[in-house]
Amino acid sequence: MAEKPTKHHPPNIPAERPGPEGGKRDANRREKVQRLCDASLELFCERGVEAVTIDEVVAKATVSKGSFYRYFSGKEELVETIFAPLAKELRDTFEITKEALEGPLSPDELTEAYAKLATTVASLLVSSLDILRLYLQESRAPDVGSRRPIIRVARDIDNIAFVLTRVARDKGLLRSDCDLKVEALISLGAVERLLFSYTRGDALGSPGAVSADLIRVVLDGMRA
Repeated sequence: MAEKPTKHHPPNIPAERPGPEGGKRDANRREKVQRLCDASLELFCERGVEAVTIDEVVAKATVSKGSFYRYFSGKEELVETIFAPLAKELRDTFEITKEALEGPLSPDELTEAYAKLATTVASLLVSSLDILRLYLQESRAPDVGSRRPIIRVARDIDNIAFVLTRVARDKGLLRSDCDLKVEALISLGAVERLLFSYTRGDALGSPGAVSADLIRVVLDGMRA
């Protein structure tokens, strides 16, 4: 089971830090940031990123608006901060899988590599269910306003899926008569649909196991 992504760390830290790092004032700052992220995530899941105002976020977090702007330049940076730990974990996981695919692999080993990737990604996502819900909710929306950080994560995932599929095809382990992007998006779309069902409480079994089974089915269909 993958570890839960780390807590939120805003990129917009005040020029003058409130006390030494690890001290009481620094701990107070981190606590406020966490409250802002938690409050906004709940509101975003309920009503969507664009519909929620900063006034509503600070009211729910019981943090002053002035404190909000000490840590964030605006709502877009707040959304980016919420997604940053998960985005890094996902990129690191995909990079590890890409390196594994660069070695000699049999068709069965290829399937296992992708199944392991699916299991790890599913575990990362379900460890942060509210973030997963928000991603699924906003990732197909227009790339405007404060949801841009979410769209960037979605594009990163798409691009990495294309790269991993291309590596497998170059090794002659996947069919070459299908469009590369179609092959990659078939897997991604199906995994996302299953994860969406999981967030609704549908009885599907372990998200990691279900995602791994799906990858095996898809790759068997695309195998050379």
